[in-house]
Amino acid sequence: MTAPRASEAGFTLVELLVSLAIVAVLAGMVLAGAQLGFQTAAQAKARGVGNASIITSQTVLRDRIEALVPSTRFEFARPIADIRGDGALLSFFAPAPPAERPASLMRYRLARSSEGELVLFALSDTTAGVDPYAPGQAGWTPQVLLTNVERLEIAYYGSLPGDPRRDWRTSWIERGAPPELVRIRVAFFEGDRRQWPDLIIRPAPTVNASCVVDAATGTCLADAA
Repeated sequence: MTAPRASEAGFTLVELLVSLAIVAVLAGMVLAGAQLGFQTAAQAKARGVGNASIITSQTVLRDRIEALVPSTRFEFARPIADIRGDGALLSFFAPAPPAERPASLMRYRLARSSEGELVLFALSDTTAGVDPYAPGQAGWTPQVLLTNVERLEIAYYGSLPGDPRRDWRTSWIERGAPPELVRIRVAFFEGDRRQWPDLIIRPAPTVNASCVVDAATGTCLADAA
């Protein structure tokens, strides 16, 4: 049998080195693809968790605000509904959840904390020693709905004394009735990819059969015409 020539042996070595290089490149591509897949899966999972937290938060707020109780206060010149709200805070009464029995009503405050949390504070009507009208939340029970919140915007839809137009308002204080609609907007800090859809809630005590809410504008269709 004839032994291979030196040139053939050298060519075989070159082929081996090239093959090893190709295998290394392919292995690197496979590893990079796997890492990208893991990153994509992690991002999708994070988005899913983020979306779930938004859905849960909106459900809690809708349940509470739809059921708000327009308790009447008589210490003013005219009776007013015990609901106070501006662009950054909403305070109202609603029925206590079953876990809070025997309390019948809960006082709620929706606000953004200085740490960037969207918080729903609660105070039972059976709690002693806490003034529900005092500033601050000492004695209140906080429920953190969301974190990394940069901005909270609350608006109120309805007419005012001296201004019969039904329109969005930046505050609702010392009014004779609750607003027809409440709109809650939340914006997250830069880099947070979560999206909060406008939450528009119609309190049950103000349900107006003639008001069909326009999904595009959040106002009554008759008013948008």
